[in-house]
Amino acid sequence: MEHTYVQNLVKKMTLEQKIGAVLTLGFAGVVPKKHIYEYIERYHCGGLRLSCDMRTFGSYVDPKSAKTVVSVEGKHGVRFKTGAPVCTASQYKEVLDDLQAAARRRPLSIPLHFSYDQEGGSSADFCFGGVNLFAKPMGIRAMGDPKMAYEIARAVSLQSKAVGFNWVHSPVLDVNSEPRNPEIYTRAYSDSAQVVAQYAMESCRGFQDGKMIATGKHFPGRGHSDMDAHFQVPVIHTDRKTLNERELLPYKKLIEAGVLPSIMIAHSIFPAIDPDNIATVSKKVITGLLREELGFEGVITTDSMTMGAVAVRYGVANGCALALEAGADLVLMKAENGLVEETIDQIRRFVESGRIPVEELDKKVCRILNLKYEYGLFFDREDHKVCPEQVICDPAVRELAAQAARRSVMVLGGKSLPVPADKKVLVVEQKVKDYNDFCWHSGILYENCLKYGAHVSYQETSYSWDEEDLKTVEDRLKEDFDYVVITSYFLRGTLSNKDKIDRLIRDSDKTIIVVTNTPYRELSVPDHAGNVVLTFATSPENVKVTAGVLFGAVNPEGEWPLEERMWQASEEMV
Repeated sequence: MEHTYVQNLVKKMTLEQKIGAVLTLGFAGVVPKKHIYEYIERYHCGGLRLSCDMRTFGSYVDPKSAKTVVSVEGKHGVRFKTGAPVCTASQYKEVLDDLQAAARRRPLSIPLHFSYDQEGGSSADFCFGGVNLFAKPMGIRAMGDPKMAYEIARAVSLQSKAVGFNWVHSPVLDVNSEPRNPEIYTRAYSDSAQVVAQYAMESCRGFQDGKMIATGKHFPGRGHSDMDAHFQVPVIHTDRKTLNERELLPYKKLIEAGVLPSIMIAHSIFPAIDPDNIATVSKKVITGLLREELGFEGVITTDSMTMGAVAVRYGVANGCALALEAGADLVLMKAENGLVEETIDQIRRFVESGRIPVEELDKKVCRILNLKYEYGLFFDREDHKVCPEQVICDPAVRELAAQAARRSVMVLGGKSLPVPADKKVLVVEQKVKDYNDFCWHSGILYENCLKYGAHVSYQETSYSWDEEDLKTVEDRLKEDFDYVVITSYFLRGTLSNKDKIDRLIRDSDKTIIVVTNTPYRELSVPDHAGNVVLTFATSPENVKVTAGVLFGAVNPEGEWPLEERMWQASEEMV
């Protein structure tokens, strides 16, 4: 239902204001430069996509070829790709409050939406100030209780809303039916469409009750792919019958239940629907399938338009205009450079030429502003005045995070577990966090193991091992250790260490225990690993529980989250 307030507002808007309203632009870091205020005041942007742990958005570099696929380097004086300054939740709230105040000073006082990723684990744009973090969606499924999905989504919302975030790019509705999927993997709840729908439904209700705008992604479904759309164009050869029964099932159920306010489109080609165009710019996918066939009436947003799949094929600015022409309401364009002006100019050309009729542009703006109105963005809410640290330190939220970690971590194989407290142990740990927050930083597995073991040593490596890392670890394995704990984490856009670690397991006479964050052998579990602890997250609470599991102080409660049993430890491997 369109609100009269919104209808009247749209009638007053200029073309420039309407174009701005359909744009989500990028703000990397925690200190807004001059151009961020220009996006708000001069270009009338509808919202900002926040990435708090980096000073600037980096280019998309293919991890296999090391070639830059899309360059998004800005010209704002930032040369070094070091992390952003570490701040408290209250300090970041002041930044967002100031940006929101700038938006409210605009002629029509249209508020900004602040969108972000907070899927779980390493996908956490709000990762500072001691915020309570949770496992990735597959880890939530491993808890075996859909109610936990609700409680976690609500806790994420309450903590985030207290800072100023108001639009989360979750839940992930992809059904991860391809074990080699390097982009979705544990970001999906499961490889079962029914399970994904069940857990995503509860997540959406949790976001709804927490007054957080949720976004189902990536429509029509990117789970059956062995490519990463950040670098290539995934072509998902799934027949229409399977798409209906698997990929589309979660969307159908959530749309029917009325719990899905926004949907994000996948940068992939689905030949069964449109063999010629990436879904992001496909009228058959967005208007034909999502709007008309499935009857979705909410806001449709694109994924990041600087990702390789869409940017290389169509160009960023042109791709943004094409997406709007195809039926999208919002375009997500994170690059903080000249692409902003190019994108605005290209959208204006599409409108002025009639490719995007003004009436259609008005409908897009109405949907976006309606959603903001319904979620209270136009009005100051009491919960906005809450001190973020009060919410973060709430004993109930802290206990939920601890409980969720205990219920997600699991042992895949391990007759060598637990590790006796009096044995000599080497912890080989990847450097997982450049954002050097006191509560979340590299080395936290080692630090937590020190609580249980009397003789624990540490060796840090880069996330993706180079030859120096491998040589260092090989040399450390020659030392007098009884047990060696090695992390084999996987993160999209990085190279896995599984083969190097597999070689160490084969060549060493040491008892080697692998700690991984995915259940997929193809991605992160070495073939000869018999002792494996699965964390589902590299974030603090799950790592804390993992250390307890290694030494037998904590009983892991996670259950197998997939229908496919791709992990079996043979007797000789254990």
